[in-house]
Amino acid sequence: MKKILFIIPCIPYPLTSGGNQAFFHMVDYLRHKMSVSILLYPKGKEKEDVEKLKKIWDNVDFFIFTEQMAEPETRHPSYYKWLKKIALSATRKMRRQLLIHDKDVVRKDMTFTSSIFEPLPSKYAEYVSTVSRSGFDIIQVEFYPLISLGYLLPRDVQTIFVHHELRYVRNENEMTFLDKVTDEERMLYRIGKDFEHSALQTYKHVIALTEVDRQMLIDFVGGGEKIYVSPAVVKVADACDKQVVPTASRLTFVGNEGHYPNLDAVVWFCQEIAPCLRSQGFHFTFQVIGPWRSSYIKELQASCPEMELVGYVEDLHSFLNGSIVLVPIRIGSGMRMKILDAVSSKAPFVTTTKGVEGIDFRHEEECLKADSASDFASAVIRLANDEKLQIKLANQAIGRLQGLYNPQEMLERRLNIYSKVLNVELNLID
Repeated sequence: MKKILFIIPCIPYPLTSGGNQAFFHMVDYLRHKMSVSILLYPKGKEKEDVEKLKKIWDNVDFFIFTEQMAEPETRHPSYYKWLKKIALSATRKMRRQLLIHDKDVVRKDMTFTSSIFEPLPSKYAEYVSTVSRSGFDIIQVEFYPLISLGYLLPRDVQTIFVHHELRYVRNENEMTFLDKVTDEERMLYRIGKDFEHSALQTYKHVIALTEVDRQMLIDFVGGGEKIYVSPAVVKVADACDKQVVPTASRLTFVGNEGHYPNLDAVVWFCQEIAPCLRSQGFHFTFQVIGPWRSSYIKELQASCPEMELVGYVEDLHSFLNGSIVLVPIRIGSGMRMKILDAVSSKAPFVTTTKGVEGIDFRHEEECLKADSASDFASAVIRLANDEKLQIKLANQAIGRLQGLYNPQEMLERRLNIYSKVLNVELNLID
């Protein structure tokens, strides 16, 4: 079997994000076709998730980096530890005081500063360098925070970067929501774009999740013959057995607060779309699935009492069934797993054009699209008041998903990419 090493910055279990789902389903298939290894850097309670994942992927080799932070030598160790606790406590309290006055959510969470090169922990870089020279045929790095690893991977191995979201595109989107773009922000945007361009060229191959992203990458870095499309995979085996359960008022959103496009979507809904719904006498509940804990969200919830913070849901597809899924996404690129989850749940959805970008679902056929707050609200009300339309959109969406994004075909497409990269034929038969 050919050997492949995956290096990712997050722990892909539990499946609490679209990125985790996309990675998990792909590896769950590939581990039966190739000799799979994965390099992880768990912190805190994530180590427990790694142990659970090891039990599921019993034929995958895990390389786990753990860094023991040694305490510095001090004159009075006990006194030093006490002072350290006081300093940490004071820092948290100072931050809480500042956030009370920090209402510029875009600037607080924008990705300009994290888009330029940030040195990785030196011991982690050394560990990656050592592991990557262990005889792998392919080394695949995923997600932007690790894009700089291309500079240290061995040159005699086929290296791949999977670009889940084009960072310079996301930064451009975020800039459009600033009242005024400063000269420093323009500088950071250009530096980040130059870094992304250079870092991508350190990899021999790049995989995008959609054809839209692939074309943008070709325009961005060239080398179209080395840039591939491999969509994310979502399990739809049980979807056909589900019935569409129409709803007149239950709205849902899937995504975690840590990904700024999700935060922007929820803020936009609460501040602009929800008032449009209320002004038309529409009564609703808005259930937000995923981890949302910040003080800002709690303040936002006070202004949008219809919003319920649900947290992590074990059976997402069953939970979404019987709701209208909202995708008010205005920022980013890539493939929205939240849309694939909605379709697999037999739940109709309303989305922006940006939200469904790169996924071939059509307005009035598989979904409703709207790009202004008033139009989005009107689409929600129209769908909520029309049970036949809900059933039509949900059923046609699952049919189109199975036709265009059949999970087995998507998995085999990825394996075909690896075959092309290695110039060998890998076994596609179970």
